[in-house]
Amino acid sequence: MKRKPFFQWFVDQTGSDQLHCFGIKKVLIDYQSNYQKIQIIEVESLGKCLIIDGRMQSAEKDEFIYHEALVHPALLLHPQPANVLVIGAGEGATIRELLKYDNLKITGVDIDQEVIEFSRRYLGEWHQGAFDHPRFKLIIKDGWDFIQETTELYEVIIMDLPEPFADSPASRLYTPEFYQMAYDRLTPEGILVTQAEGIKPGQIENHLAIRKNLAAIFKYTSSYQTYIPSYDIPWGFLLGEKSYIDPRPPQEHIDQLITRRINGQLRFYDGQTHLSMFYLPRYLRAEPCSNSNR
Repeated sequence: MKRKPFFQWFVDQTGSDQLHCFGIKKVLIDYQSNYQKIQIIEVESLGKCLIIDGRMQSAEKDEFIYHEALVHPALLLHPQPANVLVIGAGEGATIRELLKYDNLKITGVDIDQEVIEFSRRYLGEWHQGAFDHPRFKLIIKDGWDFIQETTELYEVIIMDLPEPFADSPASRLYTPEFYQMAYDRLTPEGILVTQAEGIKPGQIENHLAIRKNLAAIFKYTSSYQTYIPSYDIPWGFLLGEKSYIDPRPPQEHIDQLITRRINGQLRFYDGQTHLSMFYLPRYLRAEPCSNSNR
């Protein structure tokens, strides 16, 4: 069958010398807020896509990979999470995954009310009504200001942020100064998890910089990774832990925790997947970081 030509293209610059292009079927949102450029488009292979400041953030067909990878390792490695903070509530999919745990108190912080409103309107497949759930509280505020002012303690803090571009509101939320404030707001067995950029050979500088900043504050850190099709790159995540937690327990242990703690379907994450994410390629293990990859 002959394909129709695309007359518009979204170009995602995945590196200083690399581009990833998507033919656009429809533009739903193209808007400059007070904080960032927000776009929601439709592409043939991935469905709806959320783009912030020209970078792919989430795609309808594979967002479950990113969000399950971001949420569930930290929630299951922690012995008893009860109070969770999400900085970067965004499209609501992180909240959706957290609501699969019973009796979890969830606070979401986001700087940009308009991202939330566009997500409510256009990305129902992502949030599935999570913004209106009674166990979720949304606060519109800069994450730095919130963590500086709150007196609450959390078992888990989840950082679901755009890339740390130098002139972006998110950039200072990747610094040692911010991680120190987050550390102080965690309980003694607390865990911080953050998205941590691509780990493709030749493009791991940002991941390593984030890991260095996190390791400056947290005694124990762990990198993990998985491939995200819409990013077209292996994507990194980082855990910062206040007390030692084995990031690679037996597969059966993770599967048992999933059965006991999680309600609802998981499409990506299980015990085997967990271990596959934490057994890192040799080139990444070899990069210097004093307390990573135990």
